[in-house]
Amino acid sequence: MIAIVIALVVALWSYAIANDKRAPVRALAIAVPTPGTAQASLAYDVFATRSARNPKAWANANEVQLARAAYRSEPLSVPALGILAVSMTSGKQARQRQALLDLAGKISRRNMLVNNEQIKAAALRGDDRAFFTWLSRVMLIGDQAKAAYGTAMAQATARNGAVEALTPIIGPRPAWDDYYWRLVVKQPASLVNAAQLRLAVARAPWSQLDVTLTDKQLLLALGRNGHLDAAYGLAVGLGLSRPAASNLLNNGDFGAAPELAPFDWQLSSLGNLGASIDPREKNLLISAIGGARGAAAQQLLQLAPGHYSLGWKIAADSTVNPGELVARIACAERGREDGDLPPVPLKPGAAKAIVSVPDSGCKWYWFTIAVEIPDDALGIDVNLEQLSLAPLTSTPAG
Repeated sequence: MIAIVIALVVALWSYAIANDKRAPVRALAIAVPTPGTAQASLAYDVFATRSARNPKAWANANEVQLARAAYRSEPLSVPALGILAVSMTSGKQARQRQALLDLAGKISRRNMLVNNEQIKAAALRGDDRAFFTWLSRVMLIGDQAKAAYGTAMAQATARNGAVEALTPIIGPRPAWDDYYWRLVVKQPASLVNAAQLRLAVARAPWSQLDVTLTDKQLLLALGRNGHLDAAYGLAVGLGLSRPAASNLLNNGDFGAAPELAPFDWQLSSLGNLGASIDPREKNLLISAIGGARGAAAQQLLQLAPGHYSLGWKIAADSTVNPGELVARIACAERGREDGDLPPVPLKPGAAKAIVSVPDSGCKWYWFTIAVEIPDDALGIDVNLEQLSLAPLTSTPAG
Protein backbone atom coordinates (compact mmCIF):
# COMPACT_ATOMS: atom_id res chain seq x y z
CA MET A 1 0.00 0.00 0.00
CA ILE A 2 2.84 2.43 0.82
CA ALA A 3 4.35 1.83 -2.61
CA ILE A 4 1.02 2.67 -4.22
CA VAL A 5 0.69 5.85 -2.19
CA ILE A 6 4.22 6.97 -3.07
CA ALA A 7 3.55 6.31 -6.74
CA LEU A 8 0.41 8.37 -6.39
CA VAL A 9 2.32 11.26 -4.82
CA VAL A 10 4.90 11.12 -7.61
CA ALA A 11 2.08 11.32 -10.13
CA LEU A 12 0.57 14.30 -8.33
CA TRP A 13 3.92 16.06 -8.26
CA SER A 14 4.18 15.45 -12.00
CA TYR A 15 0.76 17.06 -12.32
CA ALA A 16 1.93 20.09 -10.36
CA ILE A 17 5.05 20.48 -12.48
CA ALA A 18 3.10 20.11 -15.72
CA ASN A 19 0.66 22.73 -14.50
CA ASP A 20 3.60 24.97 -13.64
CA LYS A 21 4.35 25.41 -17.32
CA ARG A 22 0.82 26.73 -17.88
CA ALA A 23 0.16 28.55 -14.60
CA PRO A 24 3.21 28.73 -12.33
CA VAL A 25 1.63 31.10 -9.82
CA ARG A 26 -1.30 28.76 -9.28
CA ALA A 27 0.70 25.55 -9.23
CA LEU A 28 3.70 26.55 -7.17
CA ALA A 29 2.22 29.56 -5.41
CA ILE A 30 5.57 31.29 -5.00
CA ALA A 31 5.24 34.86 -3.81
CA VAL A 32 6.79 37.68 -5.86
CA PRO A 33 10.51 37.20 -5.21
CA THR A 34 12.41 39.63 -3.09
CA PRO A 35 16.22 39.85 -3.52
CA GLY A 36 16.51 37.33 -0.68
CA THR A 37 14.27 34.76 -2.36
CA ALA A 38 15.29 35.16 -6.00
CA GLN A 39 17.92 32.44 -5.71
CA ALA A 40 15.43 30.10 -4.05
CA SER A 41 12.94 30.71 -6.84
CA LEU A 42 15.61 29.97 -9.43
CA ALA A 43 16.59 26.74 -7.69
CA TYR A 44 12.94 25.80 -7.41
CA ASP A 45 12.23 26.47 -11.10
CA VAL A 46 15.29 24.50 -12.23
CA PHE A 47 14.38 21.58 -10.02
CA ALA A 48 10.79 21.74 -11.27
CA THR A 49 11.97 21.59 -14.87
CA ARG A 50 14.10 18.51 -14.18
CA SER A 51 11.26 16.90 -12.22
CA ALA A 52 8.96 17.33 -15.20
CA ARG A 53 11.26 14.96 -17.09
CA ASN A 54 11.94 12.68 -14.13
CA PRO A 55 9.44 12.87 -11.22
CA LYS A 56 11.84 10.83 -9.04
CA ALA A 57 14.70 13.32 -9.42
CA TRP A 58 16.48 14.69 -6.33
CA ALA A 59 17.80 18.22 -5.88
CA ASN A 60 21.34 18.46 -7.31
CA ALA A 61 24.36 20.32 -5.92
CA ASN A 62 23.73 23.56 -7.84
CA GLU A 63 20.11 23.74 -6.72
CA VAL A 64 21.08 23.03 -3.11
CA GLN A 65 23.78 25.71 -3.24
CA LEU A 66 21.25 28.27 -4.48
CA ALA A 67 18.75 27.21 -1.82
CA ARG A 68 21.36 27.51 0.96
CA ALA A 69 22.32 30.99 -0.18
CA ALA A 70 18.66 31.98 -0.22
CA TYR A 71 18.12 30.44 3.21
CA ARG A 72 21.00 32.42 4.71
CA SER A 73 19.50 35.70 3.51
CA GLU A 74 15.84 34.72 3.95
CA PRO A 75 15.31 31.90 6.51
CA LEU A 76 11.56 31.89 5.88
CA SER A 77 11.83 31.24 2.14
CA VAL A 78 9.53 28.28 1.54
CA PRO A 79 11.11 27.34 -1.84
CA ALA A 80 14.53 27.25 -0.20
CA LEU A 81 13.28 25.11 2.69
CA GLY A 82 11.63 22.74 0.25
CA ILE A 83 14.75 22.28 -1.85
CA LEU A 84 16.92 21.77 1.23
CA ALA A 85 14.47 19.21 2.60
CA VAL A 86 14.32 17.08 -0.56
CA SER A 87 18.13 17.11 -0.76
CA MET A 88 18.34 15.23 2.56
CA THR A 89 18.09 11.63 1.40
CA SER A 90 19.92 9.66 4.11
CA GLY A 91 18.26 8.07 7.09
CA LYS A 92 20.42 10.13 9.47
CA GLN A 93 18.91 13.30 8.03
CA ALA A 94 15.30 12.15 8.38
CA ARG A 95 14.54 14.17 11.51
CA GLN A 96 16.09 17.35 10.11
CA ARG A 97 14.35 16.82 6.80
CA GLN A 98 10.97 16.52 8.53
CA ALA A 99 11.68 19.58 10.67
CA LEU A 100 12.34 21.66 7.55
CA LEU A 101 9.16 20.38 5.91
CA ASP A 102 7.15 21.15 9.04
CA LEU A 103 8.58 24.66 9.18
CA ALA A 104 7.85 25.26 5.50
CA GLY A 105 4.32 23.90 5.99
CA LYS A 106 3.67 26.34 8.83
CA ILE A 107 4.86 29.28 6.71
CA SER A 108 2.78 28.39 3.65
CA ARG A 109 0.29 25.68 2.71
CA ARG A 110 0.41 26.54 -0.97
CA ASN A 111 3.81 25.19 -2.00
CA MET A 112 3.27 22.03 -4.04
CA LEU A 113 6.72 20.54 -3.42
CA VAL A 114 6.39 20.86 0.36
CA ASN A 115 2.81 19.55 0.26
CA ASN A 116 3.77 16.50 -1.76
CA GLU A 117 6.75 15.72 0.44
CA GLN A 118 4.57 15.98 3.55
CA ILE A 119 2.03 13.59 2.01
CA LYS A 120 4.76 11.14 1.04
CA ALA A 121 6.44 11.36 4.46
CA ALA A 122 3.13 10.72 6.23
CA ALA A 123 2.53 7.66 4.06
CA LEU A 124 6.02 6.29 4.75
CA ARG A 125 5.59 6.51 8.51
CA GLY A 126 2.01 5.21 8.37
CA ASP A 127 0.48 8.41 9.76
CA ASP A 128 -2.96 8.31 8.14
CA ARG A 129 -4.20 11.39 10.00
CA ALA A 130 -1.35 13.53 8.65
CA PHE A 131 -1.65 11.93 5.20
CA PHE A 132 -5.30 12.92 4.81
CA THR A 133 -4.81 16.27 6.54
CA TRP A 134 -2.22 17.32 3.97
CA LEU A 135 -4.36 16.05 1.12
CA SER A 136 -7.26 18.14 2.42
CA ARG A 137 -5.08 21.26 2.72
CA VAL A 138 -3.86 20.95 -0.84
CA MET A 139 -7.44 20.62 -2.10
CA LEU A 140 -8.18 24.13 -0.85
CA ILE A 141 -5.56 25.69 -3.16
CA GLY A 142 -7.76 25.73 -6.26
CA ASP A 143 -10.02 23.77 -8.57
CA GLN A 144 -7.21 22.01 -10.42
CA ALA A 145 -5.54 20.89 -7.23
CA LYS A 146 -8.91 19.85 -5.84
CA ALA A 147 -9.52 17.62 -8.86
CA ALA A 148 -6.12 15.90 -8.71
CA TYR A 149 -5.88 15.50 -4.95
CA GLY A 150 -9.58 14.80 -4.49
CA THR A 151 -9.24 11.71 -6.67
CA ALA A 152 -6.21 10.68 -4.61
CA MET A 153 -8.18 11.07 -1.40
CA ALA A 154 -11.15 9.11 -2.79
CA GLN A 155 -8.85 6.25 -3.82
CA ALA A 156 -6.99 6.30 -0.51
CA THR A 157 -10.29 5.98 1.37
CA ALA A 158 -9.97 2.25 0.74
CA ARG A 159 -6.91 2.07 3.04
CA ASN A 160 -7.07 0.46 6.47
CA GLY A 161 -7.35 3.23 9.04
CA ALA A 162 -8.79 5.72 6.54
CA VAL A 163 -12.13 6.01 8.34
CA GLU A 164 -10.57 7.03 11.66
CA ALA A 165 -8.18 9.44 9.94
CA LEU A 166 -10.79 11.07 7.71
CA THR A 167 -13.59 11.48 10.26
CA PRO A 168 -12.21 14.66 11.91
CA ILE A 169 -11.41 16.05 8.46
CA ILE A 170 -14.78 15.37 6.81
CA GLY A 171 -16.78 16.03 9.99
CA PRO A 172 -16.58 19.86 9.86
CA ARG A 173 -17.71 19.78 6.21
CA PRO A 174 -14.74 21.43 4.46
CA ALA A 175 -15.34 23.45 1.31
CA TRP A 176 -14.57 20.42 -0.87
CA ASP A 177 -16.85 18.04 1.09
CA ASP A 178 -19.48 17.45 -1.61
CA TYR A 179 -16.80 17.13 -4.28
CA TYR A 180 -15.08 14.39 -2.28
CA TRP A 181 -18.29 12.39 -1.89
CA ARG A 182 -19.03 12.67 -5.61
CA LEU A 183 -15.60 11.19 -6.31
CA VAL A 184 -15.62 8.44 -3.70
CA VAL A 185 -18.89 6.90 -4.92
CA LYS A 186 -17.05 6.17 -8.17
CA GLN A 187 -14.31 4.17 -6.41
CA PRO A 188 -15.57 0.58 -5.90
CA ALA A 189 -12.68 -0.33 -3.59
CA SER A 190 -13.50 2.61 -1.30
CA LEU A 191 -17.26 2.10 -0.98
CA VAL A 192 -17.37 0.12 2.27
CA ASN A 193 -15.02 2.51 4.06
CA ALA A 194 -16.97 5.44 2.60
CA ALA A 195 -20.15 4.02 4.17
CA GLN A 196 -18.42 3.71 7.55
CA LEU A 197 -17.08 7.26 7.21
CA ARG A 198 -20.55 8.60 6.37
CA LEU A 199 -21.94 6.87 9.47
CA ALA A 200 -19.13 8.30 11.60
CA VAL A 201 -19.90 11.90 10.61
CA ALA A 202 -23.62 11.28 11.12
CA ARG A 203 -22.92 10.79 14.82
CA ALA A 204 -22.05 13.46 17.39
CA PRO A 205 -20.35 15.85 17.40
CA TRP A 206 -20.76 16.25 13.63
CA SER A 207 -24.43 15.13 13.39
CA GLN A 208 -24.60 15.20 9.58
CA LEU A 209 -28.04 13.58 9.41
CA ASP A 210 -29.50 15.32 6.35
CA VAL A 211 -29.74 12.92 3.39
CA THR A 212 -27.86 14.33 0.40
CA LEU A 213 -27.75 13.35 -3.26
CA THR A 214 -24.34 11.75 -2.75
CA ASP A 215 -25.74 9.70 0.16
CA LYS A 216 -28.32 8.27 -2.22
CA GLN A 217 -25.64 7.60 -4.82
CA LEU A 218 -23.46 5.88 -2.23
CA LEU A 219 -26.32 3.60 -1.15
CA LEU A 220 -27.03 2.59 -4.74
CA ALA A 221 -23.34 2.03 -5.49
CA LEU A 222 -23.00 -0.21 -2.42
CA GLY A 223 -26.00 -2.21 -3.58
CA ARG A 224 -24.70 -2.57 -7.14
CA ASN A 225 -21.36 -3.82 -5.85
CA GLY A 226 -22.90 -6.42 -3.53
CA HIS A 227 -22.18 -4.67 -0.19
CA LEU A 228 -25.74 -5.14 1.00
CA ASP A 229 -25.10 -5.31 4.75
CA ALA A 230 -22.95 -2.18 4.63
CA ALA A 231 -25.59 -0.39 2.57
CA TYR A 232 -28.35 -1.35 5.01
CA GLY A 233 -26.30 -0.21 7.99
CA LEU A 234 -25.79 3.16 6.31
CA ALA A 235 -29.47 3.51 5.44
CA VAL A 236 -30.50 2.81 9.04
CA GLY A 237 -27.90 5.27 10.29
CA LEU A 238 -29.41 7.93 8.02
CA GLY A 239 -32.92 7.38 9.31
CA LEU A 240 -34.39 4.31 7.62
CA SER A 241 -37.06 2.76 9.85
CA ARG A 242 -36.63 -0.90 10.64
CA PRO A 243 -39.53 -3.00 9.29
CA ALA A 244 -42.49 -3.90 11.46
CA ALA A 245 -43.65 -7.49 11.74
CA SER A 246 -46.98 -6.49 10.19
CA ASN A 247 -45.29 -5.27 7.01
CA LEU A 248 -41.70 -6.01 6.04
CA LEU A 249 -41.89 -3.58 3.12
CA ASN A 250 -40.57 -0.11 3.79
CA ASN A 251 -43.06 2.65 2.94
CA GLY A 252 -45.67 0.08 1.97
CA ASP A 253 -48.44 2.63 2.45
CA PHE A 254 -46.65 5.07 0.11
CA GLY A 255 -46.99 7.84 2.68
CA ALA A 256 -43.58 9.39 2.01
CA ALA A 257 -41.34 10.19 -0.92
CA PRO A 258 -38.60 7.56 -1.13
CA GLU A 259 -35.28 8.85 0.24
CA LEU A 260 -33.12 5.82 0.96
CA ALA A 261 -33.32 3.49 -2.03
CA PRO A 262 -32.70 0.64 -2.51
CA PHE A 263 -34.17 -0.07 0.95
CA ASP A 264 -36.98 2.34 0.19
CA TRP A 265 -38.69 2.29 -3.21
CA GLN A 266 -36.43 2.61 -6.22
CA LEU A 267 -38.71 3.93 -8.98
CA SER A 268 -38.46 3.58 -12.75
CA SER A 269 -38.28 6.68 -14.92
CA LEU A 270 -37.96 5.19 -18.39
CA GLY A 271 -39.63 6.59 -21.48
CA ASN A 272 -42.12 3.72 -21.75
CA LEU A 273 -42.38 2.90 -18.04
CA GLY A 274 -42.64 5.27 -15.13
CA ALA A 275 -43.56 5.14 -11.46
CA SER A 276 -44.08 7.87 -8.89
CA ILE A 277 -45.29 8.14 -5.30
CA ASP A 278 -47.81 10.75 -4.19
CA PRO A 279 -47.38 10.99 -0.39
CA ARG A 280 -50.52 13.12 0.01
CA GLU A 281 -52.74 10.61 -1.76
CA LYS A 282 -50.69 7.69 -0.41
CA ASN A 283 -50.41 5.77 -3.65
CA LEU A 284 -47.91 4.49 -6.15
CA LEU A 285 -48.79 5.38 -9.73
CA ILE A 286 -47.45 3.10 -12.45
CA SER A 287 -47.83 3.99 -16.13
CA ALA A 288 -46.61 1.75 -18.93
CA ILE A 289 -47.21 1.70 -22.68
CA GLY A 290 -47.20 -1.19 -25.11
CA GLY A 291 -43.89 -3.03 -25.21
CA ALA A 292 -42.80 -1.88 -21.74
CA ARG A 293 -41.00 -4.52 -19.68
CA GLY A 294 -39.11 -4.24 -16.43
CA ALA A 295 -39.19 -3.11 -12.83
CA ALA A 296 -41.55 -0.23 -12.06
CA ALA A 297 -40.64 -0.14 -8.36
CA GLN A 298 -38.38 -2.26 -6.22
CA GLN A 299 -36.66 -2.39 -2.85
CA LEU A 300 -34.26 -4.61 -0.97
CA LEU A 301 -35.38 -6.47 2.13
CA GLN A 302 -34.27 -9.31 4.35
CA LEU A 303 -36.37 -12.47 4.32
CA ALA A 304 -35.96 -15.65 6.33
CA PRO A 305 -37.14 -18.98 4.93
CA GLY A 306 -40.86 -19.44 5.52
CA HIS A 307 -44.33 -18.49 4.38
CA TYR A 308 -45.54 -14.91 3.86
CA SER A 309 -48.78 -13.15 3.10
CA LEU A 310 -48.59 -10.68 0.23
CA GLY A 311 -51.46 -8.21 0.28
CA TRP A 312 -52.38 -5.36 -2.07
CA LYS A 313 -55.06 -2.89 -3.05
CA ILE A 314 -54.96 -1.64 -6.63
CA ALA A 315 -57.13 0.81 -8.55
CA ALA A 316 -56.84 0.68 -12.34
CA ASP A 317 -58.07 3.10 -15.00
CA SER A 318 -57.94 0.40 -17.64
CA THR A 319 -57.98 -3.37 -17.97
CA VAL A 320 -54.96 -5.15 -16.55
CA ASN A 321 -54.55 -8.46 -18.35
CA PRO A 322 -52.99 -11.46 -16.54
CA GLY A 323 -49.21 -11.23 -16.42
CA GLU A 324 -49.02 -7.51 -17.24
CA LEU A 325 -48.47 -6.54 -13.58
CA VAL A 326 -46.71 -8.91 -11.19
CA ALA A 327 -44.81 -8.99 -7.91
CA ARG A 328 -41.45 -10.74 -7.98
CA ILE A 329 -39.23 -11.82 -5.11
CA ALA A 330 -35.70 -12.75 -6.15
CA CYS A 331 -32.45 -13.25 -4.30
CA ALA A 332 -30.29 -10.13 -4.54
CA GLU A 333 -27.03 -11.88 -3.68
CA ARG A 334 -24.68 -12.77 -6.49
CA GLY A 335 -24.69 -16.37 -7.66
CA ARG A 336 -27.90 -17.32 -5.82
CA GLU A 337 -30.50 -17.45 -8.58
CA ASP A 338 -31.98 -20.53 -6.87
CA GLY A 339 -33.62 -18.13 -4.42
CA ASP A 340 -35.97 -16.66 -7.04
CA LEU A 341 -39.68 -17.17 -6.40
CA PRO A 342 -42.46 -17.59 -8.99
CA PRO A 343 -44.07 -14.25 -9.92
CA VAL A 344 -47.39 -13.33 -8.29
CA PRO A 345 -49.96 -11.77 -10.67
CA LEU A 346 -51.38 -8.54 -9.24
CA LYS A 347 -55.04 -8.02 -10.08
CA PRO A 348 -56.99 -4.79 -9.53
CA GLY A 349 -58.92 -4.63 -6.28
CA ALA A 350 -57.95 -5.86 -2.83
CA ALA A 351 -56.43 -9.33 -2.63
CA LYS A 352 -53.85 -11.53 -0.93
CA ALA A 353 -51.53 -14.32 -1.97
CA ILE A 354 -49.25 -16.73 -0.13
CA VAL A 355 -45.57 -16.77 -1.07
CA SER A 356 -43.04 -19.26 0.25
CA VAL A 357 -39.36 -18.39 0.62
CA PRO A 358 -37.14 -21.49 0.34
CA ASP A 359 -34.19 -22.26 2.57
CA SER A 360 -31.65 -21.40 -0.14
CA GLY A 361 -29.12 -19.64 2.04
CA CYS A 362 -30.12 -16.25 0.65
CA LYS A 363 -30.57 -13.34 3.07
CA TRP A 364 -31.28 -10.33 0.85
CA TYR A 365 -34.10 -10.23 -1.70
CA TRP A 366 -35.36 -7.83 -4.30
CA PHE A 367 -39.08 -7.21 -3.98
CA THR A 368 -40.16 -5.90 -7.38
CA ILE A 369 -43.37 -4.62 -8.91
CA ALA A 370 -42.79 -5.44 -12.57
CA VAL A 371 -44.70 -4.94 -15.80
CA GLU A 372 -44.63 -6.91 -19.03
CA ILE A 373 -46.83 -5.30 -21.65
CA PRO A 374 -47.19 -6.94 -25.09
CA ASP A 375 -46.05 -4.83 -28.00
CA ASP A 376 -49.59 -4.56 -29.42
CA ALA A 377 -51.25 -3.66 -26.09
CA LEU A 378 -52.46 -0.19 -25.13
CA GLY A 379 -50.64 -0.14 -21.80
CA ILE A 380 -51.74 0.27 -18.19
CA ASP A 381 -52.26 3.00 -15.61
CA VAL A 382 -52.66 1.69 -12.07
CA ASN A 383 -52.61 3.07 -8.54
CA LEU A 384 -51.26 0.87 -5.76
CA GLU A 385 -52.90 2.10 -2.59
CA GLN A 386 -51.58 -0.54 -0.21
CA LEU A 387 -48.88 -3.17 -0.38
CA SER A 388 -47.76 -5.45 2.43
CA LEU A 389 -45.63 -8.53 3.04
CA ALA A 390 -45.95 -10.17 6.43
CA PRO A 391 -44.74 -13.51 7.80
CA LEU A 392 -47.37 -16.15 8.52
CA THR A 393 -47.37 -17.58 12.02
CA SER A 394 -48.67 -20.94 10.81
CA THR A 395 -48.12 -23.11 7.75
CA PRO A 396 -50.86 -22.52 5.16
CA ALA A 397 -53.14 -25.45 4.44
CA GLY A 398 -52.63 -27.42 1.25
